[in-house]
Amino acid sequence: MRPLPLVALLGLVACRRAPSQPHEPARPSTAAPAVAPAAVAAPIYRVDPTVLDHPGVLRGSVRWSGPRPSTAPMAVGPGGNPDLCGATQGDPTLVVAPDGGVANSVLWLSDIARGAAPDLSPVTVDQLGCRYEPHVLALPVGAEVRFGNSDHGLLHNVHAYYGYDDDDNWFNQASPHGLTVSKRVQRAGVARLICDAGHVWMLAYVHAFTHPYYAVTDASGRYELRAVPPGRYTLRFWHEGWTRRAMEGNRPRFSPAVETSRVVDVAPGGTVTADFSLGPDAVAAAR
Repeated sequence: MRPLPLVALLGLVACRRAPSQPHEPARPSTAAPAVAPAAVAAPIYRVDPTVLDHPGVLRGSVRWSGPRPSTAPMAVGPGGNPDLCGATQGDPTLVVAPDGGVANSVLWLSDIARGAAPDLSPVTVDQLGCRYEPHVLALPVGAEVRFGNSDHGLLHNVHAYYGYDDDDNWFNQASPHGLTVSKRVQRAGVARLICDAGHVWMLAYVHAFTHPYYAVTDASGRYELRAVPPGRYTLRFWHEGWTRRAMEGNRPRFSPAVETSRVVDVAPGGTVTADFSLGPDAVAAAR
């Protein structure tokens, strides 16, 4: 995952390379985040029940601060099956609840070395209403992702790239209605999903971790990490970015992902609240 000082089975059709990428490379900014992310490698994680005698809980919320940007619907062109997908599709990049909670932000401990075992249960990403559901997914390395297609009469395509650019391919598979494409996650980091079958607005992110200490904010903007061994950690924050800056070909291009961090201290058996504020100018940590 790249930081920004401010504010991822059936070969039935030949799929073309995406004509553009939805995010442009991160650029430096003059404002500083709450805590600058450390440029150090993550430690090798190992399962160790001995550190879980008196675990703590880390929870909080992500809330929008300031004027809310306009997220106009995206037009569905003739090649995007408007008869089945509709004349327009909503922008998935920024989901803010009526009370200001921001969904689809990812939070994780970047420097944890020991703790509970990751849950390797399979998870599902559906293609429903010509969108990926969920839009942002987090899971451990080694877990299986099952990509379904619930859109009757539509052939989708799941094209997955590691990172934000189109030069590190994970897989590229046709996804017919009613069938499942299964892929096992083998690399930590963020992967970006797009559709090359004419549905250029479709976008999702898969975040993979070597440990179980991560969460995606829910529809109310809340998150929770449980069974955290006592200690001091770096809590990382990620949001994909939301400003639609241009159209390249027929695919929208958005502003860079937002990433920052803060230090948290988890006491034995304690509960820590760590809230973040996301807005047009900055991402900030509070409490």
